[in-house]
Amino acid sequence: MLLGVLSPLEIVIIVAVILLVLGPSKLPALGSSIGQMLRGFRKEMKAIEHDKQQEADRRGEIDVTPKDEPKHSRPG
Repeated sequence: MLLGVLSPLEIVIIVAVILLVLGPSKLPALGSSIGQMLRGFRKEMKAIEHDKQQEADRRGEIDVTPKDEPKHSRPG
C-alpha cells in the first residue's frame, strides 16, 4: 500500500510530527478511535456483502407468492 512508497526515514519523520502535534497523552485515544472506526467499516462491508449474497440467492428462486385472484362476476 502506501508503505512501499515511503522510505523508513519519511515514516519516522511523519511519526515524529504526529507526536509533536498530538502529544503522547492523546495517542492512545487516537488509536482507539481509529480502531473503532475500522471495526465499524469492516462490519458495514460485511453487511453489504451479506445483502448482496441474499439478493443473488433471491434472484435464483422461483416466486410462488399467490397473486390476488380475479373477482368473478356472478350472472345475474
